[in-house]
Order: sequence, then C-alpha cells, then structure tokens
Amino acid sequence: MESQRSLEVRAFFHLAGELGGNGFRSLVAKPDATVASVALELGLESAGLGLVMVNGCKANLDDHLNAGDRVAYFPEYVPYHRVYGMCVL
Repeated sequence: MESQRSLEVRAFFHLAGELGGNGFRSLVAKPDATVASVALELGLESAGLGLVMVNGCKANLDDHLNAGDRVAYFPEYVPYHRVYGMCVL
C-alpha cells in the first residue's frame, strides 16, 4: 500500500492567483513527490518560480517532500520596497 503525504502549500504574489483563492492549499502528494512535481501538479510554472521554501528553509526543485511539510512558492520577481530596503512580503 502506498503511503500518502499530506502537504500544506502556499503561493505568493501572482502565483497565489494560479492556486485560486488565498494562495493556500492542502493536498496529498505521492510518496516520491518533489518540490517541482507538486508545482507542476498545481499548475504553477516551474520556469516562473524564483524562491522555494520547505518548512521555512530555502529548497531546491528536486528536493523530496515528507508528510506534514509546508511548501512556499515565490515568483522570480518579488517586489522590493526601495524606501525600506527590503522585500515586500
């Protein structure tokens, strides 16, 4: 029997619109799921992805996911606030 992996996925900026609603989704991914395979399953363009985080740490697209992981997708362009000198998240 295949084990299933429950994941929490968030997408930011224009990627949130591609997920629909508020950019948050829970899903069950296959045991061999990677950051890239989940992005493709959700319809997020891997070419348009910039920063990807798993459990608050920077991740690579080929990283494998575990049950309970929190995955966040950010686009290549993240608005930068020139007055405050930081990213606008």
